[in-house]
Amino acid sequence: MSDNKKSNQKKESEKLLEQEELERMMLISKADEVVGEQLTIDTEGILQTENELKKFALGDIDDPERKYDIYYKGISKLLLKHLPEGKGYKKARDFIYEEKNTYLTRGHRIDEKGIRGADSRMGHIEDADKILELITHWIIKKGSMVDLYSTIRDLNIKLGYGKPSHE
Repeated sequence: MSDNKKSNQKKESEKLLEQEELERMMLISKADEVVGEQLTIDTEGILQTENELKKFALGDIDDPERKYDIYYKGISKLLLKHLPEGKGYKKARDFIYEEKNTYLTRGHRIDEKGIRGADSRMGHIEDADKILELITHWIIKKGSMVDLYSTIRDLNIKLGYGKPSHE
């Protein structure tokens, strides 16, 4: 084989390798373009991208304003409005509040000295959302105080937060 032919074959082989490398790089770069993004359609039907990776990594970041709204404008306001008023119902309300606060503090119950050791207002947002959901469901279903108490107590027991001391 002549040197010229060998040289041409070598150049063609190098071009082919370069082309293959270029194709690999283009494929890899395309994959990089969509990492962590997903197309979503919102409630108004508008198409948008959502950064899944950021959402996954950050989760529910502590948002003091949202936490305040859920706790005071949601949970507390609804309980004050829908639980019976008066001294005759205070003990029953306290049982419900104890179960709610135990859930919101992920198992911290009031001890014999009256100390909980955690603040239910500063709990996890997802827990506050869950309690708010339970309360609104209870209101919609026109449930009794027993229904609400039992629902939250059973949830606490299921999660390993223990039974209330009065039982």
